[in-house]
Amino acid sequence: MTHPLSYIVFTDFDGTIAVNDIGDAIFEQFGDVKVCLESFDAYRRGEINARECWRRGFTSMRSVTKDEFIRFALTQSTDRSFPIFVDYCRSLKIDVHVLSDGFDAYIDPILEREHLGSLPRFSNELRFNGDKTVTPLFPFTDSECPRCANCKRNHMLTRSGEEHVIVYIGDGVSDRCPVQYADIVFAKGSLVAFCESNNITFHRFETFDDVLTKFRSTVETAKPKKRRNAELARKDIFMME
Repeated sequence: MTHPLSYIVFTDFDGTIAVNDIGDAIFEQFGDVKVCLESFDAYRRGEINARECWRRGFTSMRSVTKDEFIRFALTQSTDRSFPIFVDYCRSLKIDVHVLSDGFDAYIDPILEREHLGSLPRFSNELRFNGDKTVTPLFPFTDSECPRCANCKRNHMLTRSGEEHVIVYIGDGVSDRCPVQYADIVFAKGSLVAFCESNNITFHRFETFDDVLTKFRSTVETAKPKKRRNAELARKDIFMME
């Protein structure tokens, strides 16, 4: 039996929900800036993967407690229109998921502060040790998808079904993989150039105000529709399993 199509939304966190890349900000605050910048540049050039990038960054960090870390994280701003976008989706029973190659230790308290702690979210994890060092943990890696620490593609595909039109919203390197499997893409930052060079149809945005305007128009004036190339890419992944 064929089910009617419905939307499901997945969004990046750093630089998308959060105004800035909080991972970068944390290392500027607590780490060796030179080491961190070199690590991030090597990651963006494809010379190391995200796990190695994060490990180098956290190894360079000075001693820090969990409370000190969270206090700094809570100084970071979020897109003020994101809760309005979430409310709109909830009014139509459209699920919104947060997928991040960042860390739970700053994502969780920031979402709680914005009264969005109930949103399902999947990220890397941080362990705060007794000697005030911090250890990054990567529970969602995929050996077949080695570039990112947290495989956003897998979360997206395992939490959606044949009845879903997948919406993805992002801005950076870790979003390049999942947008190839999404039906509707909202892009900004370096993700724009990636979509353009790979012939991925997308909507440019700066804030969730822009996302909401376009998404509302789509939802209220057109029937849900899958992107053919994305649908084929998803089928290829499931056939490989």
